[in-house]
Amino acid sequence: MEGPYATSAIEDLPQLWDGFAKLVREGLGVSGFGAQIMDLPPDYQTKSHDESDSGQEELYLALSGSGTSRTLTSGSGGLRVLCVGGTPGKPYEAPEWSEG
Repeated sequence: MEGPYATSAIEDLPQLWDGFAKLVREGLGVSGFGAQIMDLPPDYQTKSHDESDSGQEELYLALSGSGTSRTLTSGSGGLRVLCVGGTPGKPYEAPEWSEG
């Protein structure tokens, strides 16, 4: 990140998986926590996962569309979700998959 802040349009962020994931952390130079935007197509469900082994806390915030979270499930109009995570008391270590 250059200067005190960085900005980007969502569509200009680095992407993975044909645009399914927008790499907010990498695109804005964030190093203290993970942040991605997931664009789920209509009627899609992610695999369930558990962070109890890593101790990471996660925040899921729906930005548009309809669906449910934890195991992300989109409604008929798709779902855009901001996912933020970090482990309390530990420096953030980005998972390999999040490096575009």
